[in-house]
Amino acid sequence: MKTSVLCSAMISLSVLSTGCGGTSSNNCIITANITPASAIGDHSSSPANLVQFSTTGSASGNCPMRPDTVGTWSTSDPGNTSISNQAGTVGLATCLGTTTTPAAISNSGTIRGKGFTSATLTCR
Repeated sequence: MKTSVLCSAMISLSVLSTGCGGTSSNNCIITANITPASAIGDHSSSPANLVQFSTTGSASGNCPMRPDTVGTWSTSDPGNTSISNQAGTVGLATCLGTTTTPAAISNSGTIRGKGFTSATLTCR
């Protein structure tokens, strides 16, 4: 008797977890971007050599329930560019010198586990 009740309960749970149609769909759409995607810092423009970057993101559909994380900013060319992680100026990039190739600007944060795409900064 115990075995048949246990089997019935397991079968019922199995049917309930399958849902209608017997399959689950993964229609998750996550966007995680740094804006602007590309920027130019020019010492002859105002405000001189400063570019403000920010993160934008969204999740819709059947997405994993991973927490979003706040990341830190970094640059691939710390000799010619810097980017702030300080309160009040978070994401503010400064051109310290002229870049020969665009610097990659990154943020280590995530939206539902997906990392942000890098942006580029060219300094003139």
